Amino acid sequence: MKTPRTSWKAQKKHTAPLALAAALSIPLLAAAPATAEVNSDTIDKSIVWVDTAWSATVQVPFKDGTTETYKTTLVTLCTGWFVSTTGHVATAGHCVDADDALYTSIYAKVIDEQGLTGVKPENVDWPMSLADPLIKVDQPSGIDGGLLSGKTAITAQLIAKQGFEKGDNALLRIADMKDTPALALGAEAPKVREKVTSVGFPDLVGSTSDVERQKPSYRSGAVSSRSYSTQGVPRTEIDTDITPGMSGGPSVNEDGEVIGINSAYVARGSGQANYITDTQTLRDFLTSNGVKLAEAATASATPAAAADAPTSTTQDAPGIPLWLIAIVAVLVLAVVGMAVLLIMNMRKQRQPAAYAPAPAGPPAAIPPTPWMQNPNHPDNGPGRAP
Repeated sequence: MKTPRTSWKAQKKHTAPLALAAALSIPLLAAAPATAEVNSDTIDKSIVWVDTAWSATVQVPFKDGTTETYKTTLVTLCTGWFVSTTGHVATAGHCVDADDALYTSIYAKVIDEQGLTGVKPENVDWPMSLADPLIKVDQPSGIDGGLLSGKTAITAQLIAKQGFEKGDNALLRIADMKDTPALALGAEAPKVREKVTSVGFPDLVGSTSDVERQKPSYRSGAVSSRSYSTQGVPRTEIDTDITPGMSGGPSVNEDGEVIGINSAYVARGSGQANYITDTQTLRDFLTSNGVKLAEAATASATPAAAADAPTSTTQDAPGIPLWLIAIVAVLVLAVVGMAVLLIMNMRKQRQPAAYAPAPAGPPAAIPPTPWMQNPNHPDNGPGRAP
């Protein structure tokens, strides 16, 4: 859309005050604290692969009354992130939990490996025994400066887990690892329409590119709603597209603080709903399992000496130099002076001129006022709005 033109005279009247106002705002903006932003380099170093190997023994019955036992191993791929500086890794609970979806995937693998026909994995309920999962954590070499970048995967200990309906959080620990780059947690759950960025390793990206050089994907959106599981556990719906492989990764706010773990997506027809775990539920889960949470990068603790110091009306404002206060004072006085001069000038221009009789002649046409339509103007056709 074009910017409406104004007269040069009107622009000139306001040039000096606007210029001074702009100059006045420069030091104030410079003194204001900068807004924190999502730092992908910092988050990248904390993001890890979580590979869980499930060893299963399945008994397959046949129509002739016989059974055969098959063994197989299924590896599930998820994302995780360091939640402490001492090797703790957070991920989604369903990534390390033997749920119905896992059993169906194992049945499908046995059917495919053995060439069985006439059965569908979602329709069978064959006896199955599962060994404890073997969980390994590593990072692709594409993450610059990562502690595990390009190195051999390290076995992680499963400390605790919650099923999907109970919170969908899980905690791992890599023993004897120190100075791990932990991400800070937000203080409270996000509000509806608040911006959110979900981070993780999508399977689709890994399968269509050099997986060893893969970097985490960042998908931005907003909070859609606040909902609850069938167990009454709160969770957050977002419009960010969470796809397989991203489960277990963090979703962060605009300050880079984790507000939940990528939990699940539910697709039905052409619609899809995406969920992350609840912020407070995640905090309670981690602290109850002995995790010392990382402090938010935007938080600044007040020194004890400053908190105990007596205050007085003559004390200078903390953190603002005297020369800056003097400049602001001078500029304010200049703006006030210019405003007074401008008002006086406008009053002089409004004084009526001496009366002079109009020359004789035919009456002049009365021009239309700005809010009236000129019927003689060629642009005003039928139905044209005033």
